[in-house]
Amino acid sequence: MEIPRTLVVTGHFPPEPGGVQTFTWELVRRLPADRLLVVAPAWAGAAEFDRGLDFPVVRRRCYLLFRGLRRLVARYGIEVGWITAAAPFAMYAPLVRAAGVPRLIGSTHGQEVGWFRAVPTRAAMRAVAPAFDAFTFLSAGTRGEMAAALGDRTRLVQLAGAVDPLRFRPGLDGGAVRRRHGLGAGPVVLSVSRLVRRKGHDRLLDAWPEIVRRSPNARLVIVGDGPTRRHLADQAARTSPGTVTLTGPVPAADLPRYYAAADVFVLPCRDDRRGLQVEGLGLSVLEASAAGLPVVVGRSGGSPESLVDGRTGVLVDATRPDGLARTLNELLDNPARARRMGNEGRRWVREKWSWDRAAARLASLLCGAPGQPPSRREGRPLEAIPDAIRDAVREAGPAWDSRTS
Repeated sequence: MEIPRTLVVTGHFPPEPGGVQTFTWELVRRLPADRLLVVAPAWAGAAEFDRGLDFPVVRRRCYLLFRGLRRLVARYGIEVGWITAAAPFAMYAPLVRAAGVPRLIGSTHGQEVGWFRAVPTRAAMRAVAPAFDAFTFLSAGTRGEMAAALGDRTRLVQLAGAVDPLRFRPGLDGGAVRRRHGLGAGPVVLSVSRLVRRKGHDRLLDAWPEIVRRSPNARLVIVGDGPTRRHLADQAARTSPGTVTLTGPVPAADLPRYYAAADVFVLPCRDDRRGLQVEGLGLSVLEASAAGLPVVVGRSGGSPESLVDGRTGVLVDATRPDGLARTLNELLDNPARARRMGNEGRRWVREKWSWDRAAARLASLLCGAPGQPPSRREGRPLEAIPDAIRDAVREAGPAWDSRTS
């Protein structure tokens, strides 16, 4: 795989966990290491993680990722840039251009849908879009939002996440996970995600007492961390004591065995904040399918594209706890149907969702589509950047130096 010398500007990079982090990491690690430079935040544990990499990573304090870009671009001979999450990092695009990067790709996920729907952030995205040679989108649903907001300001290309079917597969031993959390031998329902409102775990916990009434030995395991974790723990202790486990963050190496310990997977996502926060796709849904689990998925943004409704799982309105409980009970009551869906899901993700294919698509974008001339856009000075972006940059104070950024 040949690519130009590439600058990856990302606020989502290991060791920090998360869906966009997984998306970024799985693609970056498949690109030629000698052609890469990554600029990412300096989170706890980053230095130890970076020592094991074959490509350089420059860590910046918090999200001041634009600091010193001009010097880095010159030192590494950068020919193209990739901003891995447009919200909010597309706002750096004029600065990346001004640093001397002649070609720029930006990727969008679920959060960007809210940005395209809200007037102030839509205006900001429209302002910076011409600085990009292409924006990528996860699903047809998210593409529609982008196209309506951006018009012909930049090219739109699909670049979705995927799953590793060798890592997530049936047949692993989940016994240690069951013993660790005292789950017993009954059915286990699993959910894996960041714990934020739009993931819908509050509605899942509203539905859970009805599931336990039907299947007293059933246990719910919620893997992940986030701002709603304490509220969810309080809700579970109040409404379903002894039947719900919130594990907190789980090491990536252990995650496949959590899927192996489960019988059904659920991601009860929903649109939140009046439609400003939606699901982009749902990588954990694909992981569950690869592991041979039937999936129950809430309808939100691009989430319908993470399953084949009625074949690999069930798409539901996750704002309704009664419907969520009914769907989960039907799968727990019918293990043969659940197994068929899990088997179909495994086949489907192996056919459609490949990180290697996604990385090849990204490499093609970084190189430029066949027959497409190289970008001739020039980097713009700070004075040409939209006022809101320029003001935010100047508020960073000494971290901004227009001579070296």
